[in-house]
Amino acid sequence: MKYIEEHIAHPDESLRVMRLTLDSFRTARHRHRHLELTWIEQGSGLRFVAGNVEPFHAGDLVLLGPDVAHAWVSSLAHRGEPHVATVVQFAPDLIVGSPIPELARLKELVTRASSGLRIQGVAANEVRASLERIVEARGLRRIATLFEVLERLSESPQDLEPIAVSTTLTSPRSREDRRIDRVIHWIHANLERPLAVEEAARLVHVTPAAFSRYFRREVGKNFSEYINDVRCSEACLRLSRSDRPIADIATTCGFATLSNFNVQFKARFHVTPRSFRRDLRLA
Repeated sequence: MKYIEEHIAHPDESLRVMRLTLDSFRTARHRHRHLELTWIEQGSGLRFVAGNVEPFHAGDLVLLGPDVAHAWVSSLAHRGEPHVATVVQFAPDLIVGSPIPELARLKELVTRASSGLRIQGVAANEVRASLERIVEARGLRRIATLFEVLERLSESPQDLEPIAVSTTLTSPRSREDRRIDRVIHWIHANLERPLAVEEAARLVHVTPAAFSRYFRREVGKNFSEYINDVRCSEACLRLSRSDRPIADIATTCGFATLSNFNVQFKARFHVTPRSFRRDLRLA
């Protein structure tokens, strides 16, 4: 996925609100100086936040801080189906630079969002209801609704799960971002076959040892961990959206053996692939 530095402009409003209806989510990995609250109303695929990759489904609700690289990418098998998202973007200065004393309590939320926050529990249900109102609201009512949402989140730390390590940037890193995106694109394009550090290192013209250090620094985890994360996340999607045998899904996601797939999947999701699929069918 190509990396994009997005410039957001909304000179006549304090925040930008979008309700998107698409045939798929397939944006390039990008970042911007705004905070972003994203609610996936319909659709499924893989969510990329900094060095983290996980499956997403309808109901996914995430708050991202400034300069966090991110993308939502629909599963290939389900492109063309309705995909709907509500997205709210606002500058951190709306809170951090505000002279209003009551907003000071929200500054910690902005700091926590630098790692990306998955919103869950009771807070998630209330935020979704507020986002339905914010789409229709205008002017001061829209701003007031946003502050209600942020206050609710600041009061519910137990419902906010960090997604990745903090990725707040203090200076441009466009060259490094282009290099890491080249590697990430290559991983996703070749997920079904064995992937070696030596081959990845050649993509960015460094030694395997230098590549391993570079990849951990840029992504926050080592090369093999990231690949297994992507493979397990892709397997989640295929388990939930098809009746194919688990062994076939393991193979097409790049696992050499079913036993290794079971170990890696359980390490990440605390359940076996078979139990994961069974629980989905019972839900």
